[in-house]
Amino acid sequence: MRSHFHLFVYGTLRAGGSADELLAGCDRVAQATVAGTLYDIDGQYPALVLAGQGRVEGEVWRCPVDRLPALDAYEGVDDGLFRRVGVQVGEYACWTYVAGPKLASRLTADRRLARERW
Repeated sequence: MRSHFHLFVYGTLRAGGSADELLAGCDRVAQATVAGTLYDIDGQYPALVLAGQGRVEGEVWRCPVDRLPALDAYEGVDDGLFRRVGVQVGEYACWTYVAGPKLASRLTADRRLARERW
């Protein structure tokens, strides 16, 4: 069993973001991008959809496995706010959080970010 995992973050978990303390004890290993579309959710946080022609900017972090429950709770996985999915980011197989079913009605054209960075 692995003791660490890689995580691609693109919003509030990024270094300097409002929730970056959740990654205390993790190591930032790369700046990176993934193919997708980024939406602004009421100016509070972004939501990623892994579709579209854009390249969403973010960071890859190496984290201990025991951090997953806290990250899932923060992202509202059990409530359907976000889903944790696997994505290949350059050389790294990563987890990332994408828009879940509770955000579906809010992923409208007027909320799409013109630039692919939060």
